[in-house]
Amino acid sequence: MSDNPYRAPAPAAPPVASTPAAPAVAAWSDPSLDAPPPYRRPVEARLVWRGIFQMLGAHALTMVLPLFAGLVFGQRTDHGPVADGDPAYVFLLAGFFAQFVLGVVALVAGVGGIIGRDGGKGAGNLIGWVAGIPVSLIVGIVITASLANA
Repeated sequence: MSDNPYRAPAPAAPPVASTPAAPAVAAWSDPSLDAPPPYRRPVEARLVWRGIFQMLGAHALTMVLPLFAGLVFGQRTDHGPVADGDPAYVFLLAGFFAQFVLGVVALVAGVGGIIGRDGGKGAGNLIGWVAGIPVSLIVGIVITASLANA
């Protein structure tokens, strides 16, 4: 076989070091890895319960405020944002919007708390939000049925 003229020439051999090399551990060590991790508050049960009750209270608020809006603004008129809206319709619209906003706030606060320094309250927020969803659904159905029959 003949030499290929298109092949790159072989690299030159590295120079031999005459001084002793530093240990391999020192070459790869990073001083920031030796620093202690940042302080995280330990997960305490009272903080988890506080987060749970905050979200359950927020779910209750997302039931009361739409009920109030349905009773005040739920009237049949020819103008306004809900012209054909009876109290049940206004309650449903405001309730879905309030629950959506609560879900976004709970996810941001819960995940932010878990990632940040306050893992207990963040976990409690997520637990309380998930636990309050079926309760809010049942209460919302009962309120909608009672407003529709009134």
